[in-house]
Amino acid sequence: MCLRFGILLLLGTLCSFCQGYAQSKWCVDAALPSPVPVQKTKITIIGVEFEGETPLSDALRAQLVEDIEHSELWVTPEAPDSSWVSQALNPLREAIRSQGYFKTNVEGKPYLIRAEAKERLYVLRVTIDRGPQYRFGNLRFASASKIPLVIIDASLRQQIHLHEGDLFDVSKIRDGLEAIGRLYGSKGYIDATPEPDTTIDESGSRIDLLIKVDESKPYRISKIEVLGLGPAAQKYLHVPQETGDVFNSILWQGFFKDNGPHLPADASPDKNLRIQRNVGNSTLDITLDFRPCPPTYPLDQ
Repeated sequence: MCLRFGILLLLGTLCSFCQGYAQSKWCVDAALPSPVPVQKTKITIIGVEFEGETPLSDALRAQLVEDIEHSELWVTPEAPDSSWVSQALNPLREAIRSQGYFKTNVEGKPYLIRAEAKERLYVLRVTIDRGPQYRFGNLRFASASKIPLVIIDASLRQQIHLHEGDLFDVSKIRDGLEAIGRLYGSKGYIDATPEPDTTIDESGSRIDLLIKVDESKPYRISKIEVLGLGPAAQKYLHVPQETGDVFNSILWQGFFKDNGPHLPADASPDKNLRIQRNVGNSTLDITLDFRPCPPTYPLDQ
């Protein structure tokens, strides 16, 4: 008997390549009032106990316990006493699912040991229902539209580091979907979205994976602007593409490494690269903004 079972909840929400760039960290106007800081309580886990058997080796379990005990966990005063538990158990869930236990259920019950003004200390008791173990089955790709995919099947398969018969590893599939997004981004398809769908064969203990790709359209560069660098710095700056080129996300990631000596020390794509879509004509405006703020002065080297 085969059951269909979506894995989007396990993989997290997929997003297009440039979404992060559209949310670049711009400076806050100094004239605006500072927000009132939210008072939070630190959660410290001083011990992790397991009830029943676990599918983990002693060494891996010890490492996961250490990771959980060193988690950075904070709660607001109005949050439920156990609101942090699910986050604390994430490393444990990931480790078990990487061993093919796709439907594992991990629960934790916190026991308060000591409460202080700004910190609460707990022991966390964990129970694991690992469920059946699955292996990777068939992998297929399909277009979300009637138009054939522009990237050949073999190239897409290379992004998923699982072979038929391997233990079904959600983390490797997630990494593969991100790699597919980068591959499409290198060819201008920054809105391409790979959507996974699974078919579970309970009798054979295997999971087949179908990845439908909504490619959308490729983007070309219509404008490149550099702000905040003086003439001397711009003289040695190497911009990886020109207007009219099909946008290549990989080249613009490498721009910051290749031009490091001529950029501010803390320059990064997340902070200094802004990409504005012109959806109507499938073009992009690229702004490299290195202006400090406030105030704004040109950087010269």
